[in-house]
Amino acid sequence: NLISWDCGQNTASAWYIVKADTVEVALNTAGDASYATTYLPFAVSNVEGATAYIGKKVNESTLHATAIEAGIPANTGVILKGAANEAKAVLTLGNATSDVTGNALTGTLVEKDYTDELVFGKPAEGAVGFYSMATGKKIGANKAYLKAAARAMKLVFDGDVTGIENVMGEAADANAPIYDLTGRRVMKAVKGGLYIQNGKKFIAQ
Repeated sequence: NLISWDCGQNTASAWYIVKADTVEVALNTAGDASYATTYLPFAVSNVEGATAYIGKKVNESTLHATAIEAGIPANTGVILKGAANEAKAVLTLGNATSDVTGNALTGTLVEKDYTDELVFGKPAEGAVGFYSMATGKKIGANKAYLKAAARAMKLVFDGDVTGIENVMGEAADANAPIYDLTGRRVMKAVKGGLYIQNGKKFIAQ
């Protein structure tokens, strides 16, 4: 379609309106994969370059990332995970039929001031997960985030046993939760047992 100021033959001031069929989302590499979050006002029928995941709370400190394969419904917060060094995910606009029941991720369509949300990231020492931000920071437009009582949440992807690492980062201390090697929280460590606390393995004494 051609639109011009005077609707005449002069095309010097004309605009061409081209229908957008895809949206590109930049991915950032962290370890052996690349990631982003997104929250869009329209449905996406297909994702290339990444897999879309919703997040379901296992408990107040763990989020299970579950892959969805039948598109991303409008106004649904998702995590995009691609191969290491993948630069972008290409999202095709269209119908989506994925079941996103129980998804704990929400998001914002415009840039917003950070209050007490948890945002996706990876600290220098730790695993990818959802963390609190410093006061005064902003959450970018079309980004997904998590509302939770904890200051950070461990993220476990489908089939990803490395997700048992505690991602509490600087918020963790000597009273941080203790997990066994399967990722289950334990209330009391048994002497001689191997456990994980603050992202580090230790043998209970």
